[in-house]
Amino acid sequence: MKRILSFILILGFLFFNGQESISDVMMVKNVTYKTRDTAQQKLDIFLPQSKEKKSPVVVFLHGGGWNGGDKAFPEKYYLNDFILKFVQNGYAVASINYTLLNDNTHFPTPVEDCKKAVKWLRANAQQYNLDADNIGLWGTSAGAHIAMLAAYSDENQFSANSSFPKYSAKVDYVIDYYGPADLNKLFRTEESGFKIFIFKIIFPKIYKMRNDMIFGFTEKNIKKEKKEAIEWLKIYSPINYIDADAVPTLIVHGSKDKIVPFSESEKLKEKLDANGVDNELISIDKGNHGLKNESGHELMLEKTLNFVKQNTH
Repeated sequence: MKRILSFILILGFLFFNGQESISDVMMVKNVTYKTRDTAQQKLDIFLPQSKEKKSPVVVFLHGGGWNGGDKAFPEKYYLNDFILKFVQNGYAVASINYTLLNDNTHFPTPVEDCKKAVKWLRANAQQYNLDADNIGLWGTSAGAHIAMLAAYSDENQFSANSSFPKYSAKVDYVIDYYGPADLNKLFRTEESGFKIFIFKIIFPKIYKMRNDMIFGFTEKNIKKEKKEAIEWLKIYSPINYIDADAVPTLIVHGSKDKIVPFSESEKLKEKLDANGVDNELISIDKGNHGLKNESGHELMLEKTLNFVKQNTH
């Protein structure tokens, strides 16, 4: 039943709405990095005041269950303090919007957007005084999933119709805040038919949402095309791209997360360890999904900033 109940809270993936409240930094808002048909994807860049040297870049991807959320940081949100601290330490932070899933848009478009944003930042590094040789990815929840998939996959994977061909989408590290690494585990696609039937009877709306999310990723009906859906979810699971060449990874996850189970991060760490990849898993004791009201923010900030510094060359 605990596994079944985990479906209920899928709705709670973070939605970042509201206006930015970060002060005392230079900010360039709503810069278009991608245009497709009439749709545009934009980013905000937080920059250090000093221009003495080029700024290494941290690319931030918001959460929101792949179909919601925004690059703007809400007021009184703890990551405001994190961004300010990074900028005070000489880093630029680019918070990006990416294509959200809907009836007509599916994966891997958000991953393509992430790689496009990295290439755009390299192509425009001189204009913003950025260090194009030092770029990392940082995501929360669904954004962390996208960031990991972009960081672990090969250069040419998930890069369809990408401009800036002479620029690389490779990054130096990835920071995973409570993101799912194995989508089949997250969506329980291989649970017994009986458990899924009971779940459908008790929680019909959540059952439908789970199926809609799977379709958003795979364009497959999990009830009629289960085998195909599982295979596509494997393709979009970051854990399946880890090898000895994977980038260093910092994982931060609440031990009581009921939306993305802590076991997702444990399995991710196991895979990284098995391949000899530098990584660290920070467990926030009794932390829930989003870690908004937890007491571990100081530890998270310290570990995250130190990790980025260690992987800046």
